[in-house]
Parts: sequence; C-alpha cells; structure tokens
Amino acid sequence: MVTIDPEKSILNITEQKKTENRSHLQKGEFDAIFKQAVDSTEDKGVKMESTPFMSQIRPGQFATESLPSTNVVVDRVQQLIDTMGVYQQKLIDSGATLKDIQPLVEEMTFQSESLGATSSAVEGQESLKTIVNQSLTLASMEITKFNSGYYND
Repeated sequence: MVTIDPEKSILNITEQKKTENRSHLQKGEFDAIFKQAVDSTEDKGVKMESTPFMSQIRPGQFATESLPSTNVVVDRVQQLIDTMGVYQQKLIDSGATLKDIQPLVEEMTFQSESLGATSSAVEGQESLKTIVNQSLTLASMEITKFNSGYYND
C-alpha cells in the first residue's frame, strides 16, 4: 500500500508507482502469459455463455389502463359540449377577439383527442356512440374552421 506524504508532490508518487510495477517482459512473453491465463480458465471448467440476441429478450411489460367506464365517456362528452357552448357564445360576442377564442379551440382539441381515445368504451351502446361521434365531428369541424381562418374578417 502506498502512503501519501503531504510533503511530496503527487507527480512524484505516480511516476514512482509506474516504474515499480513494471515487469520486464521479453519479446513474446505476453503471448505466453495470455495463453496460460486462457488455458487456466478452460482447466477449471468455466463455462462460457453467449450473450442473448435481441430477439430472445422479452419486451418490457407495462401496466395498461383499463377501458374507461361509460360515466367517464359521458363526462368527457359533457365537457366538450360545454366548451363548445362557451365557444359559440364567444363567437357571438362582438367584443371577443380571435385571441380570446384561441384557448377555447385548444381546449376543444384536447378534449376531442381525450374523448376519441375513450370512445372504444361505448361499443354496443349505439345511442351513446352516436352522441360521441356527433360531438367529435362537430368539434372537429369548428376547430378546422377556426384554424383555417374562416372567422378572419
């Protein structure tokens, strides 16, 4: 073990260590030492295993969300319809600017995407499915009209 003397510089200690640990190998001795090391692992019965290929590694398993209940879908439809009602009032209001309406359009976009992701929960409930589809269609049309500049005048 090397002790560090605070009076000596570190450079001297590292240079000293390099020269102390060097063994004087003759030409070809490294080859002999390497082969000896490899042969010694074979004698001990060490078993080498290959690394697995990517196809053998299982993909990560993540918990998936269960389908939302009908109540969640109804709540999201109601939120979207409420937002579209506020949007309609802002369009009627002559004092409202397009900058005032833009956050409502962004909110409708978010709500439409959220509702679209949950619409599979209403399979088999035709009346609710019809309301969901009509709400998504109307919201999509209004979002497209606003973003295309239809209300610029």
